Amino acid sequence: MSAADELPAAHQRLVSEFVHSYHSSTPISPIPAGSLTEQQAYQIANNYVDELTVTEGPIGGYKIGTFEAGTYDNGPVDGWSGPITAILFASGLYPSGHHVSVNCCNFSFVESDFAAEVGSGTINEAATDLEILAALKGFRPFIEMPDILTTASGGSKFSGVATNYNSRRGILGELISVPATQAGLERLNSFTYDMTNEHDEVLGKGSIKDAYEPIYRVRALRDRLLERGRRLQTGDILSLGDMGTIRPLKPGGIMLELPRFEGNIGTVTYYGLDANGPASVSVHIDR
Repeated sequence: MSAADELPAAHQRLVSEFVHSYHSSTPISPIPAGSLTEQQAYQIANNYVDELTVTEGPIGGYKIGTFEAGTYDNGPVDGWSGPITAILFASGLYPSGHHVSVNCCNFSFVESDFAAEVGSGTINEAATDLEILAALKGFRPFIEMPDILTTASGGSKFSGVATNYNSRRGILGELISVPATQAGLERLNSFTYDMTNEHDEVLGKGSIKDAYEPIYRVRALRDRLLERGRRLQTGDILSLGDMGTIRPLKPGGIMLELPRFEGNIGTVTYYGLDANGPASVSVHIDR
């Protein structure tokens, strides 16, 4: 079903509510548990994205939800046919150093993410890991800052799908080239990172090997998007997911177990990825 297809009236009302919540940064009403299938949630998401393009403009890329490697190798799990995918708008992608108000959103956070940039449409048919890597222009340091519109209590487990996985904005670092060689793959699978503030306080750190293999995530995202009838294009930004550190902008709401972001500048630095030395991306939080 494409974004142009007509939805049942009840689902179209959800789309209208989501659009209002997106622009007002207010939470949506809980969607009753069991009221949506995964397929219906993606149909709603397609229409939601289609309506948002009126104000947000063209698609700039995509993102994939967190999942363990191999989870869906033997088929659907608990009603899920595969990991969540969502659309990123080009207007929500900003260069390093971008300013974001602490009051920007219903519930947002600074996330240690990682992104790939598509270099060629051949990625849609690429078979091997090296072919996929060769079809990428490179990788970018990336801070994702979604706006979670769903509530913490109750609701459908597919709410996040329907709301386009709460996509809002992302901060991009400079492009890092990685050669399409075995050595390049090894570098991709072994770099480390840390998140700091302007006082050089370490808010989190880790290794990509403890999170995921980037090309595995690119493949999964590519395959899921093809199932949705969406082909990757040159220049698309692919958000591959959190590497392990999330710091909410404000206390309260969901993620009560996580400490909030302390400081005014969040920086994620990547070590061992760029042959020229550490690479980083920063966001300024205006309080």
